[in-house]
Amino acid sequence: MKGWVKLLLFCALFAGFLPAGLKPAEAAPQTVANGAAWKDVTNGSIQAHGGSILQVGSTYYWYGEDKIHNSANFKAVCVYSSTDLKNWTWRSYVLKTTSDPELEYAKIERPKVIYNEATGQYVMWAHYEDGAGYTLARVAVATSTTPVGPFTYRGSFQPNGNASRDMTIFKDTDGKAYLFSSSDNNYNLRLYRLTPDYLGIDSELNMIYEGDHREAPAVVKKGSTYYLITSGATGWYPNQAMYSTAASINGPWSELKPIGNSSTFYSQPAFIFTVQGTSTTSYLYAGDRWKSGALGDSRYVWLPLTLNGTTASMDYYDTVSLDAATGAVTGVPNGTLLSQGKTATAQSAAGTTPAGYANDGNYQTEWTGTGATWPHWWKVDLGAAKTVKNVQISWWMMKGSEGYYQYKIETSSDNVNWTVALDRTNNTTYGFTSDTLSVSARYVRINMVKAVLHNNPNNWYTPRLWEVKIYGN
Repeated sequence: MKGWVKLLLFCALFAGFLPAGLKPAEAAPQTVANGAAWKDVTNGSIQAHGGSILQVGSTYYWYGEDKIHNSANFKAVCVYSSTDLKNWTWRSYVLKTTSDPELEYAKIERPKVIYNEATGQYVMWAHYEDGAGYTLARVAVATSTTPVGPFTYRGSFQPNGNASRDMTIFKDTDGKAYLFSSSDNNYNLRLYRLTPDYLGIDSELNMIYEGDHREAPAVVKKGSTYYLITSGATGWYPNQAMYSTAASINGPWSELKPIGNSSTFYSQPAFIFTVQGTSTTSYLYAGDRWKSGALGDSRYVWLPLTLNGTTASMDYYDTVSLDAATGAVTGVPNGTLLSQGKTATAQSAAGTTPAGYANDGNYQTEWTGTGATWPHWWKVDLGAAKTVKNVQISWWMMKGSEGYYQYKIETSSDNVNWTVALDRTNNTTYGFTSDTLSVSARYVRINMVKAVLHNNPNNWYTPRLWEVKIYGN
């Protein structure tokens, strides 16, 4: 074989591991279905919870926790590869219980991987605990010369002597890297600059949040603005994500502002990924939809993230289109939004929280009934007969973990005779539901049968809704 042919073959084989000069992936647009069970190319369950995506050349590497054993204790960190962000190939267990004696009985959560050009190392940071509980509050570090590992475990420690639980690392455009760490029983969020080799703490910088009880940090930079999304601390249960912005990574960071709905569309932030293409750059929010009783069946929620100046926003779509080549990340609505601003009524309504607040397009306003009377209904007049395809409901919760609603979606053409279009009295989902149906109706009624409170035998809820969005034609 001629020397130049060998060289070309070598370059082709090695291209997927080149860390510098990111190039757009050459792939057709793909769609992902939020909340579905995502499978790899061999139909295996994708186990990449709490993780991150790293682009190397035209290949994406998705790292995350393997929860197939349905336990919070450590089994492995998996890595998958893809060229289109939809079709993922399992590559390896980059970190395992046998990688180091310290990992035999442990917890490794939120693994994040970045590349250090100066050392030629892929560097992983994660939250470390022993298998018995959450008392150690450390970070763990591991390294590899390739994105698919195996990673060499380098130990665990408390950064600057401070407790560290949920965390993320962020590599800035100047090559410096930082640790965002939920500390002090998750009440404070600390910021550290890493050493030039990314293996340790260089210095502790300004505290971002003090006393705000935030966790699950996810960071992205657009232009000269930094965006930080965090969740509240409600265990496995969803809650309202909040965000801050800053012109400098060391702050000052803006006040916390809500993003998405009251349950972050039943998800918790895992990471934010920048999709750079030939025609645009998009930002992808990636969250985990945890199932505490079956962690291996926890689902993924990926949504387009809109960043504009000091404002961040996102809405929910059952289906999201990903074009790795052009960089476009867009939601695929199930028809037209039919309900917003239309006449709404309810069985009862408090004077300051009328029925119309539940379909005004604002996730931060709510309709509230006048007492704890169940069942209780809320309805909207679409103005004319429409084909209803999708009903999204943002439910009320007490700090993310109090209870879930069981309900029926009922429809009518005359506001007198009603038909049960969908019976969800078996629902056990907290905070947010998105139901697919196909029915012709002018009126849509949400019949709230009861709320089930996981820590209280009695239903003391007053019926209320943050937002109802009805899509169709």
